[in-house]
Amino acid sequence: MKKVLLRVVCVGLVGLVAFVAGCGKKTHPVKVVVDPAFQTGAFDKIAVFPFASALSPSADPSGLAPKTFDQLFRTALDTRNDYQWVAPSSVEYALDREGLKEDAKKFVDDWRQKHQADAEFLAKMGKALQVDGVLIGVVELWQQDEVDARENAAAATYVGATVTIFDVKDGHMLFEAADENMIEGIRGEDRDRQIVRSGSGQIYSDPSGSLFKAPPLDEVAIKVAQALAASIPAR
Repeated sequence: MKKVLLRVVCVGLVGLVAFVAGCGKKTHPVKVVVDPAFQTGAFDKIAVFPFASALSPSADPSGLAPKTFDQLFRTALDTRNDYQWVAPSSVEYALDREGLKEDAKKFVDDWRQKHQADAEFLAKMGKALQVDGVLIGVVELWQQDEVDARENAAAATYVGATVTIFDVKDGHMLFEAADENMIEGIRGEDRDRQIVRSGSGQIYSDPSGSLFKAPPLDEVAIKVAQALAASIPAR
């Protein structure tokens, strides 16, 4: 059975104010980095991109993770009335209209893999949507560990994501927060049990079909989405 440990990232960046959870503490989010310019109140209207996925196809074969986060994170943002949020549906419409869909995918991939932001692309989005900033989100952890009933271990679910906000004027990062959370729980689920016959002819029920089921992924995802939305500095 795979185990995933909560990763705590310690950050120190020149010119940025970083608020980081102390190592070993399970505070949420586990990492927050804020540019002082973002706390001046000058940034009002922010375009929220649809969540992207950094998961392998085997981890999320149906592509459920980013769709779940789109819904949960947007719901969490709707409780914040200190910013004007441009919804992912409006962002997708603008990307189609401006022919920037592939550029948007490349932008997210380049940031995630190389930590490089395309200022030209951000400027185009700023003009197309009349926004001050662009927010992207990436799902990075999406895992359920079920255990056999005979194992001395707990079933668990793990979810993690990162959100980043950029200034459309020059492309620099204004804000970034990352969070991972997990829930352990034992939920009995009886699978179809095979009937086996011993050498003496006695019939037994095979217990190998009984698993302890991990909690639903969205129960953990909502905790991560709410923590990330709440971590954005108030205006």
